[in-house]
Amino acid sequence: MSVICEVAAPFVANSAVEEAEVIWPLRNHTDSCLRCQARQAAMVKTSRQLKSMAAETNTAPKDLEWRVMSSLEGDLAVSRSWARPVTLTAAAVSMIAAIVIWRLRPKAEAR
Repeated sequence: MSVICEVAAPFVANSAVEEAEVIWPLRNHTDSCLRCQARQAAMVKTSRQLKSMAAETNTAPKDLEWRVMSSLEGDLAVSRSWARPVTLTAAAVSMIAAIVIWRLRPKAEAR
């Protein structure tokens, strides 16, 4: 892949999404470069597929995050049974910290 192909890549991607021609300084290269043409064709296809999927709505299960986190090993692993207590504890600690910071803030002197 040439340096010109690398420079042209974002412009090829943009033209594929907008379904327009590549900007004129790079058009001569992209019109003659098979690699850039293949990249643009693939991006046009992907862009069209994504646009056709835009109307679809799929909702994730409510407990998806906890299922993923509980399936992890190591430091990131969180037991599913801890979901509610951890959330409530984190909220309480955040509120207490905010109150302490607010109470310890420097007061403006009256003039």
